[in-house]
Amino acid sequence: MERRQTDYFRFTLLSVLGIVLFFVPVIGGSAPIVWASGQFKALLGRWVVLLPVLSCLSLAVFVVLGKGLRLEPFRKYLQREGPVKVGFFFSTALLIVLILLGVGPAPLQDPNVGGKVLELASTVMTTIILAGWGVVFILKSGVVEFVSILVEPVMRPLFRLPGEAAVNCLSSFVSSASVGVYFTEQYYLSKSYTQREACSVIVSFSVISVGYMGVLVSMAGIEGMYSQVILWSFILVLVMAMICVRIPPLSLKPEIYADGTPQTPAMRRPEKMTFSQRWRKALDAGAEKSREFTWKAFWGSLVSALCFAQKIIGVMITCVVLVLTLVHYTPLFQWLGKPIAPILALLGLPDAAKIAPSVLIGIVEVSLPSISIAGQGVAPQSAFFVVLLSVIQIIFFTEAGNAMLGSQVPIRLKDLLLTFVVRTALGIPLAALVSHLVF
Repeated sequence: MERRQTDYFRFTLLSVLGIVLFFVPVIGGSAPIVWASGQFKALLGRWVVLLPVLSCLSLAVFVVLGKGLRLEPFRKYLQREGPVKVGFFFSTALLIVLILLGVGPAPLQDPNVGGKVLELASTVMTTIILAGWGVVFILKSGVVEFVSILVEPVMRPLFRLPGEAAVNCLSSFVSSASVGVYFTEQYYLSKSYTQREACSVIVSFSVISVGYMGVLVSMAGIEGMYSQVILWSFILVLVMAMICVRIPPLSLKPEIYADGTPQTPAMRRPEKMTFSQRWRKALDAGAEKSREFTWKAFWGSLVSALCFAQKIIGVMITCVVLVLTLVHYTPLFQWLGKPIAPILALLGLPDAAKIAPSVLIGIVEVSLPSISIAGQGVAPQSAFFVVLLSVIQIIFFTEAGNAMLGSQVPIRLKDLLLTFVVRTALGIPLAALVSHLVF
């Protein structure tokens, strides 16, 4: 297909808009999409909790209309949702009603459980909606095709992944883990990733945003280490990705695309060419892809983001209530932390006994490790270790884990649990080593 100058201009303009929107900290140290999400939430004020409330209650109604009465629009909307997810949707709606009415079990009335879940859901939902809408400037601008062709020779040998994975990694760092999951899902459905590649990307690069890293360092009392946390998080995420993609459970996933087509060795082999040839090919691919950016695609991106957010929140709230109840009402995580303290002491980390429980509670919510050491007089080196480890573990079920399970990427709960164990086992010595280098 012949490309015109307008194609190259459109590609350049849309790509710049997408890059600035997601990757350039131009407003108060935040990327515009992060700033917009915060402003949207601030604009709604205390009414922001109505977003997850109305979303989850309406989702329960949709289930009745689609699964029960078999009304076509609702049936089609929920056709991929099995009985387990439907159960989550109903339980979430019930929990919301109990929280709003101030009745039910004690955890639902606890500010640390029921009092936190709607606020957390509101933040996640506003981020997914706005960032998911803005994703069209990345997916349809041609920048993904441009970057993926340029970095393909590097991504394949280092990470066993296509070039699109580089964009995945950056999108999470500048927006949120859920947005990284959303990117991965879209690439998987469009046959850019195989099952193995999609699963590898989703658990290796769905990192919390640099903005939220600022929250963690503040809670841990090491605000002055913010830049070091960002730098070392990025480095260790890449190092761990190179390892994790080569070992189970990721290495055991099949190399087939979403439509069942197997990936051949030829598809994985980067085409040999000079840099100028690769640059021209990347530019042409980007220009051609930018033709898909239309008003229909723009508004369709908003609809997709709304649907994605609704289903994620419908699962997330029940999981958050459950895991936060275990954290605050049982000694489970304290028990799990006891065997870890000697290992941390062996690695030369100060206050090993104090920080040991934080190693595993990050699977619940990424902020819990930092919260668990706040005000306990933990040495700065150990606080740095706690924050860094919680970031590079990636799997936490109040957002990223639920987003992964709620996506159409074929990854299961046991995959996530095993991946968390693997990442924790690798992350502990790596984060400890870095803490000794920094301090």
